Amino acid sequence: MESRLHCTAARCAQGRLRTVAGHGGSRIRGEPIARRERRSARASGDRRIPCVNTLKRQRAARWLRGSGIEIGALDTPLAVPAGVDVRYVDRVPTEQLHDQYKELPDADFAPVSIVGDAQDLSALPDSSVDFVIANHLLEHLENPIAGLREMLRVIRSGGVLYMALPDPRVTFDVDRELTSVDHVVDEYRNGTSHTREAHFIEWVEKAEKHVEWMRRAGVSTGPSRVRELMDLDYSIHFHVWRPDTFLEFLVGATREAGLEMEMVEFIPRQQGDDEYIFVFLKGIAPVDLAVPPVPEDGAAQQLHAEVAALRAEVARLAVTADQLAAVTASRSWRVTAPLRAASVAAARLRHRRRAGLS
Repeated sequence: MESRLHCTAARCAQGRLRTVAGHGGSRIRGEPIARRERRSARASGDRRIPCVNTLKRQRAARWLRGSGIEIGALDTPLAVPAGVDVRYVDRVPTEQLHDQYKELPDADFAPVSIVGDAQDLSALPDSSVDFVIANHLLEHLENPIAGLREMLRVIRSGGVLYMALPDPRVTFDVDRELTSVDHVVDEYRNGTSHTREAHFIEWVEKAEKHVEWMRRAGVSTGPSRVRELMDLDYSIHFHVWRPDTFLEFLVGATREAGLEMEMVEFIPRQQGDDEYIFVFLKGIAPVDLAVPPVPEDGAAQQLHAEVAALRAEVARLAVTADQLAAVTASRSWRVTAPLRAASVAAARLRHRRRAGLS
């Protein structure tokens, strides 16, 4: 099937939400590891752990309009423009999030209004929302093509899919192999049971050694650790993408699942953060697409105010200079010139006399 991923070059969750078939009931979910790393870094003052770049997210969020959903926001929902309505989706109600995330006792979780799953948003009709926000979510999905298909299903034509993903070059995924298109296509066609254990093995061998609090806690390694995580249905990064390989994934996913979307914004990882952001429109954007203006941050607004004040001062000084020029050019100024010179000479003489007396 033809790929329908389009890139507009000129314009340009923590936690996996998944139900496990055959296990019945709620499974224990692993904690959001990157979130805990950031929280620990803030508490200790350690600046080596990248943090979320809120200004970057704000710039990308300007594409959001109307009413939509954010999946897996937990205690860090995306800040959206004024007038935008967001409902929060998670696989358990808000009160149960506190039970599942005991390591975040003071967390202020976004209120869950839709209990659902990134790969099963059946609570929402087709084309029923203006946008879907999925931050740090897709890498947690065992079947990311299925998740992408489900998210696009509920978005109206022309609506927005906002996704932030971790850059493995600056996270605990640094030593892991990048996910190939063939791999995720195979999981989409044949399910994930045959690849699941391999993902956990790679995670234990190559990722956990880079998680600081796990090293301090002396977390076990080897086959016993793999089995422990699988039994817990732990929320690992099943897949790893750089921005370029993520685009390759999207081309393969849209071709495989018959999806149609267009990229309208890409913001790469910047110094001090650990994520890159993509914004897509469902379908093909019109040629005359109105690109939202980039919002100004507080520092930029302050600079604009200072520039305006300086311009006003320059204008005032210009008026004063014109007035002074008018005075010096006047006849009275020329006539009184000898008197002013005599006054200056007398002042100098008085100064010399006082200096001599002292």
